Amino acid sequence: YIAPISIAAANFFNFIYKIRFGFLHISKSKTERIFALFSQDPCKNTVNRYALYIAVGDALSSFYPIPEIEFAFARSNPLVMLRDMRAVRHLVRLNVEKNIIESPRKKSAKYFYVQSNLSYGISAFSYFPVMAFAIFIIHKSQPIGAFLVISYLVLAILGFWRGLQMNRAYQLMQSEKFYPRLS
Repeated sequence: YIAPISIAAANFFNFIYKIRFGFLHISKSKTERIFALFSQDPCKNTVNRYALYIAVGDALSSFYPIPEIEFAFARSNPLVMLRDMRAVRHLVRLNVEKNIIESPRKKSAKYFYVQSNLSYGISAFSYFPVMAFAIFIIHKSQPIGAFLVISYLVLAILGFWRGLQMNRAYQLMQSEKFYPRLS
């Protein structure tokens, strides 16, 4: 039984490796095509701007406005920056006139930083009182104790997700620090 199982496991991992290598190769070729298009000075040629738009949409599976693409590719790590811009588009946006990322609700970067740390802290440290109460109550009513544990898990995941969103918004508003301009 050991030989067929080990052969099947080896074939399975080889299959996963080939799929992963293929996706990495495709991703690398798409990224190289984006950088080749961007190096052709897309600001002067509208054909190149739209080719860049389509190439970024193909590589990241989402379409971005051309000013956002140009803003991100003028900085270090542009693909991560574009993904972050898409993830927190409801919190911060690119102001094309000023060429900065700002909050439409006039929130500061410090606000997003404080909210990020607050969300992480509440998610992490609320474990102790909730679990202590769940252990205390589980002897009287198991369904209520189970409900407390499950509700904590759901709220902790949502809190960490909110903290991540706020942290991304903070980093985008501080783009000179986290995504410095390429020289």
